[in-house]
Amino acid sequence: MKKIILVCIFILPLYSSPYSDGKNLYYAKGCANCHGTQAEGSGNFPKLANKKQKYLLQKLKSFQNGKSNTQMGQMMFSFAKSLNKKELKSITIYLSQHKEDNSDKYRVSEDILGSVD
Repeated sequence: MKKIILVCIFILPLYSSPYSDGKNLYYAKGCANCHGTQAEGSGNFPKLANKKQKYLLQKLKSFQNGKSNTQMGQMMFSFAKSLNKKELKSITIYLSQHKEDNSDKYRVSEDILGSVD
């Protein structure tokens, strides 16, 4: 029994899936700043959630190679170049399989002056 507990404590935290790695990278690399916390897009920044992985991977590789059809797309060059192959795969898996976070984690219900309701 002690061995099982030790395995759970030390080994399981080392396991990570490409989806969870991609989610962590999405926030760590600043993608959410422009594309939204749910990858829903905003203004000139396109929606990325639930797009085909192949399409997302192709776009990111194009950005890494300095190719874009739009001036807005050129903003992605430095972001994409900072990603290695594993990170590209993880982020595109996360976005293609995106599950909306329905928690109230990003909901603002009050501010410094009190409730906004």
